[in-house]
Amino acid sequence: MLHMVCDCCGRKKKLFESFAVIKTKTDQLNFCVDCNDLAYKLRDDANEMNKDFYNLHLEQWKKCTKKPSKSFIEWQEAFIAPLEKKLNSIDK
Repeated sequence: MLHMVCDCCGRKKKLFESFAVIKTKTDQLNFCVDCNDLAYKLRDDANEMNKDFYNLHLEQWKKCTKKPSKSFIEWQEAFIAPLEKKLNSIDK
């Protein structure tokens, strides 16, 4: 039996626990509920132009990213870049 592991924090999936699956161009990433929630919060904060909550959730996400896969790091950088650009546009 293959054990599913969160590509962000490295936590192993438990029985009856749900994991989110994110398909990339070449791979698929598995996210535990906590890491998936933080990614959504980050995106929502940027869409709402809420820099304070964005920075708080980004810091929380970085702290929980203990055993990231290489694919996750590449995906996270591509995920965060447009959010940062959007938030930085309000400073101009």
